[in-house]
Amino acid sequence: MLLGVGTIVSAHPADISHLRVKLEPQRVEFRFSLNVATLARILIVDADQNDTVTLAELDQAAPVVSEFLRQHVLVSINDQETDLGTIRSHDCIWPNPGQNPVIPPDAGQRFVDFTLMKEWPAGVQDVWLGFQWFEQLGNLHTLSATFAQAGEHDTPVDFTVAEPEFIYDTGWKLPPPTPPSTRLTTAHWPEVGLLAATICGLIIALHRRRR
Repeated sequence: MLLGVGTIVSAHPADISHLRVKLEPQRVEFRFSLNVATLARILIVDADQNDTVTLAELDQAAPVVSEFLRQHVLVSINDQETDLGTIRSHDCIWPNPGQNPVIPPDAGQRFVDFTLMKEWPAGVQDVWLGFQWFEQLGNLHTLSATFAQAGEHDTPVDFTVAEPEFIYDTGWKLPPPTPPSTRLTTAHWPEVGLLAATICGLIIALHRRRR
């Protein structure tokens, strides 16, 4: 049988993916680790249908997988709806992927990392995630996630079809808004001129009274 959805799903019915959410004051990094069995539920990774998945085929699949993540993983930062950000990289995390293609028995143990970055200059207070991918990946699918913040213990969270969402509070306070500039602009000059004329008028009136 070809290295397709039917072969891989039957080989690993309770699939597990991984996610590491790295939180920084003004950005959030999402690193998904999906095995080739999971990728086969998203698209046909074995493009030439020869029962092996090569590095070139995984490179070709990467943009489709990244777009799938952006569409099926809901993100909110500071209660504002957003997305996962821009794709930074995809990496096969087994030795010599260029020389070691994936065959069906190994599809559940060969993982590919997809890293996306979301910049948030206003400051990150909390991050909410919701997953809408269980129709494609199966109701038994589990995402084992870790929220990592400097100075804090890592927070492990499992996302399942029964518990598909979670909100993480960083405890960071937003920076105060930048105060408006006090420099005079051209719009202020008529007011300054009127004030100066008023002061000069008062000085002249006082001088006449003394005389």
